[in-house]
Amino acid sequence: MNKAERPSALLKRLRRVSPLVERAVVVAVAVGVITTAAIVGQAVALANVLGGLFHHAKFDEVSDLVLFSTATLVRSVTNGLAEPVTSWIAAPLRRDLRRRLLEHVLRRGPFESIDATVQLATRGVDAIESYVAKYVPSMFLASVAPVLLLGWLAATDWWSFTIVIISVLLLPLFMVLLGLEAKAKMEERWKQQQQLAGYFGDVVRGMTVLKSFNRSEDAVDNLEEVGVSLRNNTMATLRVAFMSSFALELLSSLATALVALVLGLRLLNGSLGLNVALAVLLVTPEVFLPLRRSAAQFHSSADGIAAASQVLDILDEPLVKRTMLAPATVPSIELRDVIVAIEHRRGGQPEPVSSFAPAGSLVRLSGPSGIGKTTLLKAMAGLVPLASGQILVNGVDVGNLREEEWHRVIGWLPQDPHLPGNTVRDIVNLGDSSISDDNVREALAKVRLDFLLDRETGEGARSLSAGQRRRLALARCLVRRPLLLLLDEPTAHLDGPNALVIEQILRELSMTRIVATHRPFIADVAIELRSLEKNAL
Repeated sequence: MNKAERPSALLKRLRRVSPLVERAVVVAVAVGVITTAAIVGQAVALANVLGGLFHHAKFDEVSDLVLFSTATLVRSVTNGLAEPVTSWIAAPLRRDLRRRLLEHVLRRGPFESIDATVQLATRGVDAIESYVAKYVPSMFLASVAPVLLLGWLAATDWWSFTIVIISVLLLPLFMVLLGLEAKAKMEERWKQQQQLAGYFGDVVRGMTVLKSFNRSEDAVDNLEEVGVSLRNNTMATLRVAFMSSFALELLSSLATALVALVLGLRLLNGSLGLNVALAVLLVTPEVFLPLRRSAAQFHSSADGIAAASQVLDILDEPLVKRTMLAPATVPSIELRDVIVAIEHRRGGQPEPVSSFAPAGSLVRLSGPSGIGKTTLLKAMAGLVPLASGQILVNGVDVGNLREEEWHRVIGWLPQDPHLPGNTVRDIVNLGDSSISDDNVREALAKVRLDFLLDRETGEGARSLSAGQRRRLALARCLVRRPLLLLLDEPTAHLDGPNALVIEQILRELSMTRIVATHRPFIADVAIELRSLEKNAL
């Protein structure tokens, strides 16, 4: 993440990445101009009304009352609609950023860890939406409104303008000093949030192992220490935010008091009219109000600023454009001198693999643990790149296939599938309303499960046996009618009878099936991943 990046530079990057930000910027500028005009109208009209009441026994200021009422109404409507409108505009930006971020993650893998990536794609992207919907409008209002109000002060009363402009020029010094400290604190806090998310995920996944070695209490204690550190850092950030707000409030109050003092002295010697003095005194605090609100929104949008830098860094990494359509029929798969890329490989240098699987064939992919069977399946799905070689789908390199279309025709069954949902229906259709109950029943029949769709399965389908869970996961793949089925150890952790049932089901299917497994079974094509050193021995 770019540590020196300013919010304004961050906004420019966001505008380059997503044109949707332009709409929020336009709305923010419009709100700033309209609000400023309404403020001046309110001040002038109210000053005229009060001046008329003071100088004349008979009150006759209808036009000023109409102007004041109109300006008040315009300002209220503008302020009331500004945030909902910008939030409505920022919502598509959130969806766009999340979609593009997940595309990069699917193609390149998690940027740090799975848990940190989830944190970034959920809370991080939501915080970016808040940043665009709240901080961006306040930043533009803080840029537009004070300039326009200072221009009006310069044209109305030069002495008051001089006092206010000197006070405003002092603001950058306070804002830079406190802003740098706040930025460092918020970056540290966001980093700790991601570390806490990653550590919590590791503890949850490894709790069974930790309990078996009587180390679960130590892990919980460490988790509590990380949480305490995050809490302390959050309080430190709040202290900086409080000091920043206090400095702005103090400077605004002193400037307003000084302007009031000078205006009072000039009123006493008769060098200034009451109407002008009242209007200037009403406008002076409004010069500082947008700046104070912008500073407050800066601190409340701290997570969004930190998360936006990380998201943009990821999105800046170019992705290879895919141009070919996915196959419309059951595909053939050809491997040409394929070597998969594995960061921590067990054993020696892998031997290049070449093979051909006709359309509709059953392929057995075997090899020792750590040789790269799972990685090869992911490469066939276009999720990870190869170290060398080619994977051809009906003669077309898988790297040239349009990713979304290719994924639609693939069924993926991982070694340890997650089964979210409370009922059989929820697990199989995964919330896809286009999948009818008849489709679900048909998929269940293919995997030889006679379940009621409303049957409750418990968390993670724990009320079912291991064999039933594995077949339910397979039904979840089949209900989408894939043309290519990729299965990673589909019989893992199953006893002999259940494993035979799975193998028999796979033989009866008609799409191309590629099965990574240690178990021997009869297949149309056998592909074995081997190491060159082991072959030499």
